[in-house]
Amino acid sequence: MMNKKVKNLIIYLLLLLTLFLSSLSPMFGKDILWKEKYNKTIPFAGVYFDIPTNVANLKIRRSETDGLLNDLISYDVEFEYTGVDSSMRILGKTAEQSFFGDSVVPKHSKATLKGEYDKINNLIFDEKLNYGQMHKNLENYKFTSTSEIRVPLSEGVKNYKFRISYEPKRLIYDEGEELSKVSVFLTNSRVDNFTDGEYINDSETQSFNESGMYVNVLEVYDGEKISSLNFWHKVNNVIFILSAVLVLALIWLDKSKNPYLMILAMIISVLTFFRFFEFGVSVKAVLIFFPIFGFLSVLLGRQTVKDKIAFNKYDFTQGLLGAIIMFFLAMIIYLLPKLI
Repeated sequence: MMNKKVKNLIIYLLLLLTLFLSSLSPMFGKDILWKEKYNKTIPFAGVYFDIPTNVANLKIRRSETDGLLNDLISYDVEFEYTGVDSSMRILGKTAEQSFFGDSVVPKHSKATLKGEYDKINNLIFDEKLNYGQMHKNLENYKFTSTSEIRVPLSEGVKNYKFRISYEPKRLIYDEGEELSKVSVFLTNSRVDNFTDGEYINDSETQSFNESGMYVNVLEVYDGEKISSLNFWHKVNNVIFILSAVLVLALIWLDKSKNPYLMILAMIISVLTFFRFFEFGVSVKAVLIFFPIFGFLSVLLGRQTVKDKIAFNKYDFTQGLLGAIIMFFLAMIIYLLPKLI
């Protein structure tokens, strides 16, 4: 006969294995917590000059402005141009029309710029941003180096002054909870003055030079939301670990003939398992998987007080009750917060 402690340990591991295999379903996953439809891929902002040495007194002011649908990050750019005629590229995709003066006619010209942009991205997300690691929950989290506008430059005009506005890179958790927004301005010319306006939430800016580019990073973040998210994640992890310790302690002590404490600990393990491993839970998962998990938790939990595995009618009846209880608990934990 199998040792009772070994049997009960196998039962608990079987439940955890069921949870792990279920997490391979598309109804679970990081992409549910960090949806691509909210966290869009965003290009770098900035200006790239064909002949940067012809540019002088480059001044940039960045500010938060109201757009048609969302708030934007705007850059007021001015500089003097001397020397042979050339052009500059406006990096990224502007969210509003830009005006360069009556004598300047920009051209629509799509291109992906070549250079050390991956290196710049790595520096930004690995070192410069406070919450760079959170962005890495997304598959496509890096800025792209695209451009859609080319602007002719001439010594005849000399003084250029214009505004370019962009959608920032938003970091949005679950169903639209905005944690931060980031905008990165690049230029291959010397910057004489770069200033920032005021922002609604906490903000940090950093500037550095890399691969011949001047880089200025703005990160605006909601510290209260991020702290709350981290707090509840830690609470979830502590509860999951305690539930696992309780199950193992009950298995090791093997004193109780009452299965309900074991069942309760197993139910708690189920409810905290997915967030412990940073998996999101979809509505379909709550409707389909969690009643099954509740049924299994009760069915398997009742076996832990028996000397050998044997199912009876009462086990299945209580298993159905467990399915109903788990369903409502999962609704409260995973779905109700989305509706509040």
